Amino acid sequence: MTTLPKPHLFRPEDSKPLRWGIFGAGWIAEQMIKTAQKNSQQNFVAVASRTPGRAEAFAKTFSVAHSYDSYEELAARSDIDAIYIATLPSDRLEVALIAINAGKHVLIEKPITMDLGEAEQIYAAAKSKKVLAVEAMWTRFLPHMDIARQLVADGAIGEVELVVSTFCQANLGVPRLFTLGGGNPIIDMGIYPIALSQQFLGDPNEIHGFGKLHPNQIDEETHTFMRFDSGARSNFVLSARTAIPITAAISGPKGSISFGAPWFTSSSVTLNGNGLYEPLATWKDESGLTEHIGLVHQVNAFAQYVEQGLLEAPLYTHQQSLANIKTAITIGSQIGTRFK
Repeated sequence: MTTLPKPHLFRPEDSKPLRWGIFGAGWIAEQMIKTAQKNSQQNFVAVASRTPGRAEAFAKTFSVAHSYDSYEELAARSDIDAIYIATLPSDRLEVALIAINAGKHVLIEKPITMDLGEAEQIYAAAKSKKVLAVEAMWTRFLPHMDIARQLVADGAIGEVELVVSTFCQANLGVPRLFTLGGGNPIIDMGIYPIALSQQFLGDPNEIHGFGKLHPNQIDEETHTFMRFDSGARSNFVLSARTAIPITAAISGPKGSISFGAPWFTSSSVTLNGNGLYEPLATWKDESGLTEHIGLVHQVNAFAQYVEQGLLEAPLYTHQQSLANIKTAITIGSQIGTRFK
């Protein structure tokens, strides 16, 4: 009987409590604070939003002591260690620099920006100020993804040759995705399959993308094929127009590793042989930290990295983040999407 390795867990008891501020009071900030307040020891001190009344309402809902209509005022507080940045991608350079220049560590929601040069500026500023800056690619910190990395490192499937994934969700009713500066599906959603491919295969040397554009020239759907220096291949289907099960797998000569849907949240991982019906072993997340509750893993990891004095996350380095943004922009440019 095949036994899967145990996942490394970023446990709350191993994570020193930080005093947090939050920039932005939208949906993703709500998801993050809900799970962090329940499943971590982190302390949320203040929230800021430039939309009048938004931060105050957020603070009341989540029992945050202080709220501001100004990011600068929050960043100036001496009792804040770190700031979670959950604003729109188009203003993340500006607001990240406010936090960084105030000497705060930053966890920046993905995509960190929609522009490679802006992302480079953020990371350079953080290094200069000697603060930790991490793009919140939460999938990297999930336990089922750690098991997959261990299996690959142990040679369970041999050298990875193929990565296939889908992320198709009916999001035409999400105006932000189809508003310039709001994220664009190829970056906001596409960063997940791109990061999955490049995690296991490195950076592509060949990219072919085609897709369907929204009437305002923002991408709705993208089909992408990539090649890598090793000769490995990757392909993914991304759609913000229609929904299909959100699946992913990686394979090599000895077998494959498949993820439960939706694969970018904490779900399950299965090691398969090469036979048509040959699942060898499955790990399923039974912790209760599934779906977006799993955002807490990156919060606990971030706190541990701060205590260790790190300036970037070993599981998602600045260079990896930049490489993924570069790929997303390349794909978008190939299909003629508008970014600005």
